Amino acid sequence: MLRVVGIVALFVLAACDQTAAKVGPSPSPVIAQGNWTQSLTFTGEVPGQMTSILADTAAQQSTCSGAKARNGEVWSDSFFGNVDTSGNTWQVTFVIDNFRGPGTYMNKEVAVVFQSPDNTKTWLRQDPDNVTFTIDRSQQSGTIDALLTNATSGKNGTEHITGRWNCKG
Repeated sequence: MLRVVGIVALFVLAACDQTAAKVGPSPSPVIAQGNWTQSLTFTGEVPGQMTSILADTAAQQSTCSGAKARNGEVWSDSFFGNVDTSGNTWQVTFVIDNFRGPGTYMNKEVAVVFQSPDNTKTWLRQDPDNVTFTIDRSQQSGTIDALLTNATSGKNGTEHITGRWNCKG
């Protein structure tokens, strides 16, 4: 009986309360990705430093598997930032096809790509380029030491990336 009275009272209050303020949806929080600090040094055809990533736009979105990746899955990190004083945006991508958890991945175990967002300039790991890539326990940071081949000229070792990377995933 009390249940029926409660339901009826709810309907009456809803029908009679014409002065209630209309509440709109609350905005979703904006999570800045600028906290993906980087400490990467680039030497070779595009020399410089990358210390942070750029905010996402419709055309470029930084992503990271982070702690969500499990053994046997693909782990990846892709982000955009500035390297040289030109102000040009560059994309860096790391991909491990057969993730085994935190640790060291070498050479063919990890794909490394450094490119302009329009893909007109690209460097990637090819044989005989050497790569040593580590992933810390958090799966959201580590180190890189990678020699890359110029995809246009085919010349090996024309770009070298070293340092510490970070992501959130």
